[in-house]
Amino acid sequence: MRPHEGRKRKWGDRYDGYLVRNLDPMSKMIPYIMPQKVDSWVLFEEKVDITEAEKFVKEHRQTDIPNLTMYHIIFAALVRSIVEVPELNRFVANSKVFSRNEIKGAMVIMKGMKKDSDRTTITPSFEVEDTLYDVVRRIEEVAGAIDKNVKVMEDENKNDYDILETTLSLLPSWLIKAAVWFLKKSDKHGLMPKAANKVSPFHSSFFLTNMGSIGLGAVYHHIYEFGTLSVFGGIGKKEAYFELDEEGNRKRGVRLKLQFVVDERATDGFIYAMGFRKIRHYIAHPEKLLERPTDVHFDPIDRGDSEGVKAEI
Repeated sequence: MRPHEGRKRKWGDRYDGYLVRNLDPMSKMIPYIMPQKVDSWVLFEEKVDITEAEKFVKEHRQTDIPNLTMYHIIFAALVRSIVEVPELNRFVANSKVFSRNEIKGAMVIMKGMKKDSDRTTITPSFEVEDTLYDVVRRIEEVAGAIDKNVKVMEDENKNDYDILETTLSLLPSWLIKAAVWFLKKSDKHGLMPKAANKVSPFHSSFFLTNMGSIGLGAVYHHIYEFGTLSVFGGIGKKEAYFELDEEGNRKRGVRLKLQFVVDERATDGFIYAMGFRKIRHYIAHPEKLLERPTDVHFDPIDRGDSEGVKAEI
């Protein structure tokens, strides 16, 4: 099931999202006061204890999820948090707030660890009822086809985004400028070709970059002005810690720093705080992601809507 599945489109809706019609006056005015994402960045930092999560990964890699990584758990935690706090999946276009009608993540995959290594981007889509098993499967279905031993131009299995990006890069500069101008202008009004929107990482629910994989700490990564992306997360390297618990006993563990840049026009700080608490909770307790969600909320976007729970998925 996708978010808003079965909802009929009304005048003002986009094919990739539904207009939020019940905003309070401040939320409605903010996108006009701050028409660009660069005006509206908000930075969040979370330090998550992954001591038990690491044990969980090791156990399930040896049994039922051979390819499981901490990255998969963070992806699944984000998906589950969007299911429970659907306002996280909103975006702003043409100074209006929309609720996205899909859950799509984005990530970059390096084709090697050399200075001249190419990069490719994948954008797996997820369903409301997905478990950790489903998230791993969906990511591996698109990532597993990538040949990391060849350049993007030479890869027979390059994905649709690689094809689009490669095709545009072969054009003369003036045509690239014209094509990007067209994509930006048409996207502003919800008229960008659906095929381009489908493969675009700039039109995702969230984008994650794993700086820890190259031995660096987390970063605050900008959210792109182009597209509808509202949440960008940076993952740092693992770090051991020692501290005293509430009873004064020495505690040892492993934690991970996550740093997010979000678009405050899409929803308010209270919602982001609620969502990031859930993300932190699910990363620390990944066993809860093995089961289907039981607390599925819809995004109340129309006048008269009140937040409810879908009893069946």
